Amino acid sequence: MNLLDADGGDARLLAAVMIAFGMLYLLMMLVLSRVHRARTGPPPTGIFFVFVMPCLNEEAVIEASLRRLLLSPAPNRRVLVVDDGSDDRTSQLVLDVADDRVWLLRRNLPDARRGKGAALNAAIAHLATCDEVASRDPDDVIIAVVDADGRLDPHTVDAVAPYFADPRTAGVQTGVRINNRGGSLLARLQDMEFVIYTDVFQRGRGELDNVGLGGNGQFVRLSALRSLGSGGPWSHSLTEDLDLGVRLLLAGWRNQFCPQADVHQQGVVRLGRLLRQRSRWFQGHLQSWTLLPRVLRQARVRALPDMLFHLSSPLLILLASMLTAAFALSTVAVLTRWLAGGVAPDPRYFLGAYVMAACPALICGLIYRSREPLVGLGMLRLAGYAHLYLAYSLVWFVAGWWALARVVGRRTSWHKTARSPEPARAEPRAPVPAVHDGSGR
Repeated sequence: MNLLDADGGDARLLAAVMIAFGMLYLLMMLVLSRVHRARTGPPPTGIFFVFVMPCLNEEAVIEASLRRLLLSPAPNRRVLVVDDGSDDRTSQLVLDVADDRVWLLRRNLPDARRGKGAALNAAIAHLATCDEVASRDPDDVIIAVVDADGRLDPHTVDAVAPYFADPRTAGVQTGVRINNRGGSLLARLQDMEFVIYTDVFQRGRGELDNVGLGGNGQFVRLSALRSLGSGGPWSHSLTEDLDLGVRLLLAGWRNQFCPQADVHQQGVVRLGRLLRQRSRWFQGHLQSWTLLPRVLRQARVRALPDMLFHLSSPLLILLASMLTAAFALSTVAVLTRWLAGGVAPDPRYFLGAYVMAACPALICGLIYRSREPLVGLGMLRLAGYAHLYLAYSLVWFVAGWWALARVVGRRTSWHKTARSPEPARAEPRAPVPAVHDGSGR
């Protein structure tokens, strides 16, 4: 089959089939997300939270982030900052937030800067030497991964704790929002993307026992992490969160999604940085294909189809990009022949293509409005956002081919996403006792 045939008939047919399949999948997940009921119970007694914050040159946001985590006086919480070889003032700013609930673990080159997974593994190994953790039942210790720019809702711990009443629960993932969505259209579209993913697909996957874990707002039972082996629970994948979530499910654990709380993070406000970030995610998704043999052998029957679909999504995106290009070229050919004096194209050709592309975007827009009641967001403005979101989705096509080129070139290193500075005194100051220096004392 030639995707670029003269009339584009094959491309149009394949595009129609893919869009129809995508619409059906979206509607299925939408229905599942509305009927999903989380498995919760009374919060376990003795539960202990350790917030692990991997950092590399995070002086712009680290102090404000720590003060937010320390607002609660609850005694069952600690914060471990992993400075992964920063050459700015990250460590000093952590030490300046004088609070005995804060621990600092410094990693130096050549061990440092080997990826987020390596930093998180170092944190788990370090916690095994801390008396406050080692003396507890690992079933009761919850490791919460929060990025340096992460802002957890104040009630997050109270919302997450009941999910761990089920002893089979390994991890709980919160929702994700973009905290600068009001100041940038690009950030707004990222917020729309995260709302749709978490509120529809994560909740829907809860009915399929296939909830994924993200790299921010991720809560995981220490005993579940240790069950994955002695080499460290996190892999060296560029999407270590995806990899961890799948391996926990394959090990027989369950992951759950908590829609009652969100982690708010900075959105990227420059297109080049967004493409670089999404290419990294795409490449990490490609790396996760090494899990496919285990998925076929070990995945629960209920979760298997969706897990395979989720892991194969990079291939579907690349195919969709080729079909979109073929469709665009065939449209140009039809219009060129018409302008040269040929037969006028059937307007149903354009109307059908528009409806098939716009309908999913409009559904996504309605979903977003249900979570983000913007003032004055009437149907006309909503339609505008939906069309912008449709154009924004093309970012994944560019990111996908960029990632594939990196895979072919065997390149796996990436620069971290830059942060914008945050006010250090945005929240009330925490108490001021002594600080842990990472020695576990």
